[in-house]
Amino acid sequence: MSTKNIVVPYAQIQQAFHTDPAHLMEAVSQSAGQAAGGDAALQAQMIAAWNDAASALQKGDHGGVMSSAQNDIASRLQSLIASKADEAGKTITTRGDVPVITPNGTQSVSFGVREVKFDNEDLIGWLGMAWKLIFKPEKHAWIDPPAAPETIADDARIAVFADWGTGLYGAPVIAQSIQKLDRCDVALHLGDTYYSGSDEEIHDRLVSDWPVRADGTVNRSLNGNHEMYSGGAGYFDALGDFFHQPASCFAMQNANWLLVCLDTAYVDFDLDPAQVAWLKAMVAAAGTRKLILFSHHQPFSQLDLQGPKLQVALADLLNQGRIHAWFWGHEHRLVLYDPHPKWGFKGRCIGNGGFPAFRDQLTATPSHVYVWVNMPTAPHAPAAQLLDGPNFWITEDPMRYSPHGFLTLDFDGANAWETYHMPDGIAVTPRNPL
Repeated sequence: MSTKNIVVPYAQIQQAFHTDPAHLMEAVSQSAGQAAGGDAALQAQMIAAWNDAASALQKGDHGGVMSSAQNDIASRLQSLIASKADEAGKTITTRGDVPVITPNGTQSVSFGVREVKFDNEDLIGWLGMAWKLIFKPEKHAWIDPPAAPETIADDARIAVFADWGTGLYGAPVIAQSIQKLDRCDVALHLGDTYYSGSDEEIHDRLVSDWPVRADGTVNRSLNGNHEMYSGGAGYFDALGDFFHQPASCFAMQNANWLLVCLDTAYVDFDLDPAQVAWLKAMVAAAGTRKLILFSHHQPFSQLDLQGPKLQVALADLLNQGRIHAWFWGHEHRLVLYDPHPKWGFKGRCIGNGGFPAFRDQLTATPSHVYVWVNMPTAPHAPAAQLLDGPNFWITEDPMRYSPHGFLTLDFDGANAWETYHMPDGIAVTPRNPL
C-alpha cells in the first residue's frame, strides 16, 4: 500500500480522544516521559506542546481535504497515523478518481482520497511505539554545499513548483504537465512534503510522483519546514539516492545568470552564518551575472508572515540591489510582486503546487474563473497581483480552494522569461520578461 492518497482529518483524532480521554492522555504522558528520559520539567513541556499541536490541528482542519498545521508535533502525528492506519488496513476510500474538465476544455483526473478510520486503542498503541518520532526525532546532519556552481545552458528552461508533496489534487497533474514539456533542463521543487517529510512520505509523495523525464533533466528539491519536522532524514537520503543532488543548498549558473538555491528550513525560516558566507562567495565569484534566489520561505509577504531573519541575514546583498528576483514557496498561493521599492528585486510566491489552501477573500464575489487580483503597496511589502479562482482538482469543493500551478523560466542570453501555468499546463500569463 501507500500513504500517497491518505488524509488525516482532525475529526478522527478528536473522535478517538473522546472515547476515553483519560486513557489517551495517560498514553501521551507516558510517551512524553520516555522521550524526556525522566526529566519531569521536560516531560511537562512536551505534554504542553502536544496540547498546542492538537489545537493547531483543530484550527487548520479542512474536513475530508488534506490539512496540516505549521506545527512539528501535529505534522508528525498525522504522519504516524497515516502510516499505521495504512499498515493496519484502517482506511476507507472517501472519493474515487474523478474526471476534471476545466473551463479551458482540458481533461485530466483528480485522484481518489482515503481517510483514516481508527479508534482510541489504535492511537494509544501507535503512540506507545512511536514516542521518539512524536516527541524527539533525530535531526539529520548538515551537508556542506559545493564550492562551485553547476553549469546550465545559456538557453536553459527550468520548471519550478513548490509545496507540491501531497500526492493529491493538482500535484500529480503538474508532474504530468512537466513531463510533457518540449524541453526542461531542470525540474526544481522549493520544498514541503506532507505531512512531516517522513521516509515513507518522501518516497510516496515526492520521489514516486516526481516528473521524471527521459531527456537528461536535472532534478532538484529544496528543504522545507515539513521535511524537517521529522528530522529531515527522508529528505537528505533522497538527495543522494534519487536526486543526485550535492546538498540542500546549491547553485547553478550560465554565462549571464547565477541561480542560488537556499536552505531556509534546516534552521527554521533563517540562514546560519556559514550558508550566508557561502552565498556571498558564490555572488563574489559570479562577476556581473544577474542573481536569482530560490528558497522555501519568504523574505516578505502581503498575506502571511514576514521574513525578518532572512532580511537580516542577506542585508548586504539586499541593500546593494544585487538580487534580480527571488522565488519562494511556503505560502500556498501564487503572488507576483512589483519590484521592491528599496531592494529592487521582483518577489514571486509560488507555493501553489499541491497543498489545498482556502481562497483569500479579496473580492466581494468569488470568481468562478481564474482572475488576477490587484493588491496595493503595503508598508511591509510591494504591490502585487494574486491569482484567484476555483481549484478544479479539489472536487470536494472547488470554489473554496485557490488554484494550483507551476511556472517555467526560460533563459535567452542576458534575458529571462517567466510563464505561469495551471496544473494542466495552460498558461495564465503571457511569456513575460523577468
